Amino acid sequence: MDRAAFASTLYIELNLFAVSIMLVLLIFIRSKKSRLLLDQKLFITMVISNIFLLVLDSAMVLLDGVPGQYSRIFLYISTFLYYIFNTLICLFWYLYVHYYIYRNKNSLKKQILPISIPFLAVVVMTIVSLFADVIFYIDADNIYHRGRYFLVMAIICFLYIAYAYILLIVKRKMINKREFLSLALFIVPAVIGGVIQILVYGITLLWICATLSLLIIYINIQNGQLYKDYLTDLYNRRQFDNYIRAKINSSNKKIAGLMIDIDSFKKINDLYGHDNGDLALKYTAQILRETFSEKDFIARYGGDEFVVVIEVSDEEEPYEYIDKINYGFEKFNSTKELPFKITASVGYGIHVSNETVTDFFRKMDKMMYINKNKSKETA
Repeated sequence: MDRAAFASTLYIELNLFAVSIMLVLLIFIRSKKSRLLLDQKLFITMVISNIFLLVLDSAMVLLDGVPGQYSRIFLYISTFLYYIFNTLICLFWYLYVHYYIYRNKNSLKKQILPISIPFLAVVVMTIVSLFADVIFYIDADNIYHRGRYFLVMAIICFLYIAYAYILLIVKRKMINKREFLSLALFIVPAVIGGVIQILVYGITLLWICATLSLLIIYINIQNGQLYKDYLTDLYNRRQFDNYIRAKINSSNKKIAGLMIDIDSFKKINDLYGHDNGDLALKYTAQILRETFSEKDFIARYGGDEFVVVIEVSDEEEPYEYIDKINYGFEKFNSTKELPFKITASVGYGIHVSNETVTDFFRKMDKMMYINKNKSKETA
């Protein structure tokens, strides 16, 4: 086997390895019983597009220079679809970032038509390339070549990625730091592979690198949705149950739990609407994050209830945290960010030896309701 044949074989093996990773990822996502959110659907679309690109790229390598009419036809088909999906995945990356930041389906729908115009231009150029030297052409020896306007397609792809990246930078405060870094890192492997692909003719690393980028997104964001609350970005009840059991069984320090329940939450929804109710939940989560440190565990337990697990040195320490929570709400209400004030009732419990998780939770929940009733009596 000569060096060229060895390089082609190695390249196809790398592509197939990347395809197998994407297929496993796709099967794992689809195996979940829960209904998929729009950002998850967009992510799946990118995974499927990446699989097609890797397969088409391998087909182009195998068919390039192979004589015969059938080889020529299949090379044309593979190259045509390759350039369509090449731009499509960049378009879907922008849509994914846009929706992930704003979480607004209607806003995304308004974006689709104008943002799709460059993609449609590439589709037209790709169709014309079947008959003329535009983005690509295949010579009489069935050898693929880049066309005169190949860079136009490449620039459009990079503009989609750059536009998404600019949006991400400008709106970075709308998402947490971990998610921002994960989304920002997405383009690094893909851009490196794309630049090499443009500068070094015959080397196509873009979609192998994109596989790594999609894995980064899945591990840090999509998979994180299993244990994060969608609205507040706090841990969810599932993760709380896992955490508290592990914490009780492994910690040598005293464990305290605080149950926080927003006062008159139903009234907020009824009088001001569910959008404002959602904002009350988000701001409560923000107040709790500012009150506690990163080592403390904060979760949205359900509805308008939140739970915090902390390590304490004495039994008076929870009272200090309750004061901090109340101060956090007072400070927020002074900003008049919402047309109503947010207040909360807080209960706490300190875990004692041989106490079950259920009894521990009931203890702080009971204390929270006692304090809530006291607040109603003094109101």
